[in-house]
Amino acid sequence: MKQNGRLFLVFFFLFALISPLWAQNPGPYLGIYVGGQFLAPAESSDSLGSFNLEYKAAPSGSVVLGWELEPGSDIGEGRVELEYTRRSNRLDQAEFSDGKVAADGDLTADSLLFNAFGVYRSNSVWTPYLGAGLGIARITAADLSVTGQSLSDDDALVFAYQFGLGTDIALTESLIIDLGYRLFSTSKAKLKEANGEEFKLEYLSHSAMLGLRLSF
Repeated sequence: MKQNGRLFLVFFFLFALISPLWAQNPGPYLGIYVGGQFLAPAESSDSLGSFNLEYKAAPSGSVVLGWELEPGSDIGEGRVELEYTRRSNRLDQAEFSDGKVAADGDLTADSLLFNAFGVYRSNSVWTPYLGAGLGIARITAADLSVTGQSLSDDDALVFAYQFGLGTDIALTESLIIDLGYRLFSTSKAKLKEANGEEFKLEYLSHSAMLGLRLSF
């Protein structure tokens, strides 16, 4: 099994290196992405003070609908797109001033962002890109608990943004593989605790993404 995996990787990179340069295909495209994402330990606070929540790494999934700009466009080389992403992580533990304790529950971020990416084109199928996005996210705390005691079961709509970089690999004129990284964050979510008090939560996620885009 391991040998087959190595052969696949060797074939993939040789293919990318020796393939001819296909022309870009300006116009609309549709893409799907999967990834592994790490939710950074988040500082949280309530009426009793501040504490940190730590989460387990988890997969993520995205769907994008975008437009590839014409080469030499007045607004630059690249693409613009609308992206929906779901990120959901299991709460692992909570850290207070006197130590860490067990915690449970799920924290989910459903985001809708408008992204703009600039690209650097060369005589290669590899096309590096860099960009950013702005939008909104719904942060959902599902049965969050600390040491078995209910913490929060609420949701909030917040401002969201991200930064992204990576490289596109042209397989054909209309089919592209995207290898990328995303840094995603939001403004503090204001949730309700089980006792009705306000609970503020930070959100910052790092994601490694693998995508497939199809131009029309």
